[in-house]
Amino acid sequence: MSEHLADADALQLASLGLDAFETGMLAVTRHFMTAFARPESQAWQSAYTIAAERWGQARGPQIAHGLLAVIQALRQARDEDFHYANPLCTSCRDQVTPEEAAFCLMLHAMRRDRADLARGPVLEVTGGRMDPLLIQVALSFAARFPAEDAENTAAAKAAAKSAAQAEGLSLIPVAAGTASQRPSLRPTERPDHRPTHPPAARHLRLVH
Repeated sequence: MSEHLADADALQLASLGLDAFETGMLAVTRHFMTAFARPESQAWQSAYTIAAERWGQARGPQIAHGLLAVIQALRQARDEDFHYANPLCTSCRDQVTPEEAAFCLMLHAMRRDRADLARGPVLEVTGGRMDPLLIQVALSFAARFPAEDAENTAAAKAAAKSAAQAEGLSLIPVAAGTASQRPSLRPTERPDHRPTHPPAARHLRLVH
């Protein structure tokens, strides 16, 4: 694709401090979003292909499938359009929309057990709600694919826990029947039922 000038609110990808896994995750995310917004593109095939090339034939599809679940929860959580960049645009590879930045930073914090850092991006990516389904699905993804540089010392975990408590966060189990617990976010509301899945193109908008 031909290059173009970035939108005024575009951010440099390098400024987010993401690791290699998370920058690769962004490319897969963009292809999945294209598949939802433009079903005729069959872009989900590119998402799985890129994941397999980046993380291997066994692990890659698992990562892509987990990421797809997070994206589906995100689509249900938002009332406004989610602006994303074209995955085939070379000039967009080093830039992110504000919505993409919030999504990446949410998973970046969760992959490091940093509930204190995840709360802001969650609120930003949902439009101001601590959506319980999105939090649960994103934490599950983070638990399966934690960051290599995650802080594991008792002192670091204690500091993160104290900060989380100060922000009104809590500890919840990763899954029913497990003894381990991870820092998480307390939803501000829990609806009695989940809405039906939105139409394919709803809440996704290609910016270029």
